[in-house]
Amino acid sequence: MPETVDVIVLGMGPGGEVAASRLLAAGRRVAVIERELIGGECAYWACIPSKTLLRAPEVRSEADREPGVATPALDWPAIAAYRDYMTRHLDDQAQVRGYQDRGALVVRGAGRLVGAGQVEVDGQLLEAEQVILATGSDPLRPSIQGLDQVEVWTNREATQLRSVPGRALLVGGGPVGIELGQLLARLGCQVTLVQRAERLLGREDPRVGDLIGTALSDEGVDVRAGRQVVRASRHAGGTLVELDDRAVVETEVIVIGAGRAPRVGELGLETVGVEAGGAGYG
Repeated sequence: MPETVDVIVLGMGPGGEVAASRLLAAGRRVAVIERELIGGECAYWACIPSKTLLRAPEVRSEADREPGVATPALDWPAIAAYRDYMTRHLDDQAQVRGYQDRGALVVRGAGRLVGAGQVEVDGQLLEAEQVILATGSDPLRPSIQGLDQVEVWTNREATQLRSVPGRALLVGGGPVGIELGQLLARLGCQVTLVQRAERLLGREDPRVGDLIGTALSDEGVDVRAGRQVVRASRHAGGTLVELDDRAVVETEVIVIGAGRAPRVGELGLETVGVEAGGAGYG
């Protein structure tokens, strides 16, 4: 027999948490399903760790520009330890207990729709009048020859890094690529940022992209706008990356920041007559 609740929330990142919290406050019986960590991408692999890691280099950069102030040293182990504290050491047990204490049924696993109002999680069947899909997104992986043969990071590896690489090549000149590029550069990494469009931050006013490009260049980032990575190959001690202008860049790691795609492929949307579009909905 299925476990019956009022609402099932599938995915407990920021969107799912807001929905679940409001429903619980309204007295609804709620089941929350999460395959990884309650809090989602933002709490563990994006906003929180990236801003935490950026803060110490930001203070150093401010001191560099202020007359009469000595430049402070960066202590990477201390920075990383504080990041781990802010991301709860990738442990969400306190969040699980918090939702359970408020009356939620917390289910760990990858949920899948199997019919109207029905979700299956590792053989357990849940049933509800409403199902809220809040499964978030995954990093887009660009089509680059040889990419599967070299070391590649997404925002997850970059924000949870254990040591700072000597060289990194960023693919993508949007918010993710720019933030990670500046972060690594300020931590002492030699960064090359490759952006397919002719300017950075293509959704913003052109002047914004120009200002960001100048700021990154001033900090030592090698910005290659209007260029694409066409292939990557292993090289002694690292990776060789070839661009579409035949330039070759040597790096230790390729960091992908080229956008994200809705995480809908394995949700069983076809069982309820839903066809997902490029933005994640029909």
